[in-house]
Amino acid sequence: MNNNWTFNKYDQEAAQEIRSFLPAKIFDIHAHIYRIHDLNPTGASMWTEGPEEASIQIWRGHLSAYLGENRLAGGLFFPVPMITANLRKQNDYLIEQLEKDSGSRGLILVSPDDELENMIVYLNHPQVVGFKIYHIYSKEMPTWQSSISGFCPDWMWAAANERSMIVMLHIVKDLAIADSDNVREIRELCTKFPSVKLVLAHAARCFHAPNAEKGISGLRGLENVYFDTSAVCEPEAMKVILQQFGPRKLLWGSDFPVSQIRGKSVTVGDGFAWLEREFCNWDQSAHLGHPILAGIESLRALRNAANDLGLNEEDLNDIFYSNASRLLQLEDKGNNRTNELYLHAKTRIPGGGQLLSKRPENMAPGRWPAYFREARGCEVWDLDGKHYYDMSTNGVGSCLLGYRDPDVTQAVVRRVNLGSMSSLNAPEEVELADMLCDIHPWAEQVRFARGGGDSCAVAVRIARATTDRSVVAICGYHGWQDWYLSANLGENDALRGHLLSGLNPKGVPSELRGTTVTFKYNDRNALNTIIDQYGSKLAAVIMEPCRYDNPEPGFLQVVRESTRRCGALLIFDEITIGWRLHYGGAHLKFEVTPDIAVFAKALGNGHPIGAIIGTEEAMQGAHESFISSTYWTESVGPAAAIATVRKLGKTDAPAHVERIGSLVMDSWRRHGEKYRLPVHIDGGYPCLAHFSFKHEESEKLRTMYTQMMLDRGFLAGTSIYPTLAHNDDMVHIYDLAIDEVFAEISDALKAGDVDKRMRGNVALSGFQRLI
Repeated sequence: MNNNWTFNKYDQEAAQEIRSFLPAKIFDIHAHIYRIHDLNPTGASMWTEGPEEASIQIWRGHLSAYLGENRLAGGLFFPVPMITANLRKQNDYLIEQLEKDSGSRGLILVSPDDELENMIVYLNHPQVVGFKIYHIYSKEMPTWQSSISGFCPDWMWAAANERSMIVMLHIVKDLAIADSDNVREIRELCTKFPSVKLVLAHAARCFHAPNAEKGISGLRGLENVYFDTSAVCEPEAMKVILQQFGPRKLLWGSDFPVSQIRGKSVTVGDGFAWLEREFCNWDQSAHLGHPILAGIESLRALRNAANDLGLNEEDLNDIFYSNASRLLQLEDKGNNRTNELYLHAKTRIPGGGQLLSKRPENMAPGRWPAYFREARGCEVWDLDGKHYYDMSTNGVGSCLLGYRDPDVTQAVVRRVNLGSMSSLNAPEEVELADMLCDIHPWAEQVRFARGGGDSCAVAVRIARATTDRSVVAICGYHGWQDWYLSANLGENDALRGHLLSGLNPKGVPSELRGTTVTFKYNDRNALNTIIDQYGSKLAAVIMEPCRYDNPEPGFLQVVRESTRRCGALLIFDEITIGWRLHYGGAHLKFEVTPDIAVFAKALGNGHPIGAIIGTEEAMQGAHESFISSTYWTESVGPAAAIATVRKLGKTDAPAHVERIGSLVMDSWRRHGEKYRLPVHIDGGYPCLAHFSFKHEESEKLRTMYTQMMLDRGFLAGTSIYPTLAHNDDMVHIYDLAIDEVFAEISDALKAGDVDKRMRGNVALSGFQRLI
């Protein structure tokens, strides 16, 4: 027997290093079993050098040698694609072997010349879960350049789709997954046959690692696509898949008996090569000259990819076992981890979470997923692997570029890898300060915090210190701190909460009553009244330059002139509208210069950072008042902000989100009119698009709408914060869902059975803004 089928001391040493990385339970998603005489080989090859019968027992023995005893729970087996082989005998042997191993499953080998009726007996076997297809059976020559349909015609896809089965695909052509026609075919087929579970073998045949970087992203959005690691011996392809699809879509496979090759596949130029005995003389060409089994080399590559991405034990369990278990339905979990964790959280965390706006009760009680496991672009996966397109707030407005933007992530990972905290300061904060002052020529100095509420509190503290005054006039929502909630104290305790419903000031010292006063947006008279009453005591007016609509002509100029006249500072809160409406902030669009401006949310694209920028004169109070916090000095926030601001400067994000928001508003309007629903498009900026149901049961309709959209795979409320990651295709499928949901809501209103169709309680109403 060839030494490929032995396990020598060099294999043992390498395996010993890798075993600590492996979980206790492993399922092999890609393994061949065969009898040599069924292959009818015409000459010597890898398949003929091993045992006469490569059975499941043989597979288990050879893999256990380096995986460790009792780790293999089972495998997904299929015959060897060989043009001379007897497919029927091979498939019969597969069934024979599966019946000896109840924990394993199989794929039957099929060719385009087969007929479905001849396959039914195999497909009806409880351990057969799909098809293995291969290019050598294509009629297109040379077969290495075949289209996918050349060796996997529609009848195979239709049969697999009808039974929700697997298609195991080894794509070909020179560029593999980087070939645009391959990507197009895969997208078309997976869309046409959505119940097919497509497994792209050999990590989408990325033995040439650069192909992964060029092509994998083209499959984003396909939830029925999976990747196996079989025989890939370089970490780069696996890293791309983990970055683009996450660890729930990658499955470990051995490619037995290819795993028994002594050597490895490597990227060479624009292709790849197998470094094994036919390729080179190890004694002469390699230092030490002791190659090990390809199966171990592949595990090394996977370990390196996992370490680079910081995968944890749960992620590794997914890759080596749980993903296969879910895909093959080996175990009935039957639980809802997302909801169960939230129920537990409410016993540990007052209110269940840290942000009022993210409470599931505000959207669809008992239905809205409380937690996410992964987020990329504008896609979110909950703890149970359910996939959603985010057509809601996209991180409450924080991720203007989309979730896990690659440029921002790269900057953050670099900073984390170099160390993000030390006894010294982060140089990034100086670079970020310079960038912000360059974008805002009126500003000369900057302080940083790590959140919007904190940043507003810092801005108000600075204003009070600079002016040596106490009273602050507010217009809008600016955070949770005492300075702000004191506006809700009212004239006596019985009136607590009357100025801003939903925000209880309990815990705010009653002595702060009267230190924060309010006026509504565009209300010049209310502002004048405040100036008349508090002018000499007024430290600042803090407000959003706009929220959903443009200010009335001259209103912002009046605010600017009034504050200057009485000696108060003008603070613009750009936390939400900020970069969304205009690069650098809405006040630049309206050409009204404040004394101080506050930024957060989109500034870090999901990473904690807040900035308070101002004139040198306005920022004097920052020198005199104690404003300091340890975690305002970490480096991740500024690094993320620098990358975010740079990207916003290169892309016209405001124009993009305006266009996407306009398409969404048009969808609401068209389908509302189509079904004669009481849908009111509140107008305003498309970058913060929103609608409401003008109906006596509006909250029930809002809840029902969200429930129905969840059923269709969308996180959707009555507002959306579009991002750079949203595109026309996404809006199109959202539009189709709106059509269906609005039709159902219309039917419910006509039938008078809204209560009957509701599932769970009505969503809670959020707080109202002072605008």
